[in-house]
Amino acid sequence: MKYLSITLLSMTLGGFGQSAYSEPESWLLAKYDLDGDAEISAEEIAEKKSRLFTLLDHNGDGTVAFDEYQSADQNKRLGLLQARFNKLDTDQDGNVSEAEYASYMGLFNRFDNDGDGRLSSEEVEQQHHSASNDTYCLLWFCVRKELQ
Repeated sequence: MKYLSITLLSMTLGGFGQSAYSEPESWLLAKYDLDGDAEISAEEIAEKKSRLFTLLDHNGDGTVAFDEYQSADQNKRLGLLQARFNKLDTDQDGNVSEAEYASYMGLFNRFDNDGDGRLSSEEVEQQHHSASNDTYCLLWFCVRKELQ
């Protein structure tokens, strides 16, 4: 929950723009277009960096020491690691059994369009091209339409 709060805090500080972006090239707009006008200004980049710096400066002394920088990075990584673990822990008992680990197929079923239990190069290539249509960004927060 701690890591979700950090993400929500950074989203709140960034504000929500007027539009969401779905083209694969729009990650830059999603990250830096703070007012949602589909343009990035030098002021928006500076504002984004200033907000992020404030989050990094845990003790509020106006500088970021290595331990503050490291802590922010570790919190981000721990949040991602926890999300991955939670996918594996299908019974949500706080432990991943060998059966849970072995049964997790990730995106395999999504790629296996014909359901034959094998991935052809065509299926992998088709998924690669369609993946850009499944990602949506709002400011610098991007999500996939369907998670497996």
